[in-house]
Amino acid sequence: MPRYYKAVRPDGTDFWSGTIDYAAALATGEPIHHPDPRPGSRDATHYLSVATEVTECTGMRWPCRVFVVEPGETWAPSSGLPHKVACTSVRVVEEVAATLALGPQAGEITALIERCTQITVTDVEKLAAAWDAAWDAARDAARAAARDAARAAARAAAWAAAWDAAWDAARDAAWDAAGAAAWAAAWDAAWDAARDAAWDAAWDAAWDAAWAAAGLLVRDLIGQHGLTQGHYDLLTQVWRTAIGPIHPDDAPIAGDPA
Repeated sequence: MPRYYKAVRPDGTDFWSGTIDYAAALATGEPIHHPDPRPGSRDATHYLSVATEVTECTGMRWPCRVFVVEPGETWAPSSGLPHKVACTSVRVVEEVAATLALGPQAGEITALIERCTQITVTDVEKLAAAWDAAWDAARDAARAAARDAARAAARAAAWAAAWDAAWDAARDAAWDAAGAAAWAAAWDAAWDAARDAAWDAAWDAAWDAAWAAAGLLVRDLIGQHGLTQGHYDLLTQVWRTAIGPIHPDDAPIAGDPA
């Protein structure tokens, strides 16, 4: 029998409306019934949404709480979201660790998000310098490749193409609800902490954090779905060279702090 999951806000209420209290339902044992149910509907205002995979709870944000639920009548409200299940009622049976919603690298992702909340102006400057260094190295390599192959158009396009390939591979590997939540949490935390720096530098720092979170999210899938070690290193290298390691099993890359 499949297990069904529901990710909710830290106060126990649903992300969609903030009015349905799953934590209270667990405490009372009373089932939750949608106030305006329409069985078979694809309109999210007329059903409760649960997931068959804990990392696929649509609408999830971090931080959150995660419950195991038993739905009543179910149907698939969207062909594009195979793990999403609609129902008109649920019984909340158990609360599980919220970190399950972030996947296998949950510990490292939550540590990264926490580090993002502590970003200083000095950190922002280090991130900017690391980004500039990565860009310069890629540009130099592209120039060398262009000379060797007599293709002057290669240059910066080589870096852009590599970056796009890394992002596409990570997204294809596991860009689920967990990915969206980890990305947003890292970006928001870094942006909030970095706002004392120059606006553009703070913006870039937030993106650096988000890229690192995206890389971490799919680290266990390196070698699958077209995702390579090079893709992972490219997504995470700015953060790793400026701030520090993000996973205990990562091999050093050029510029990693000792």
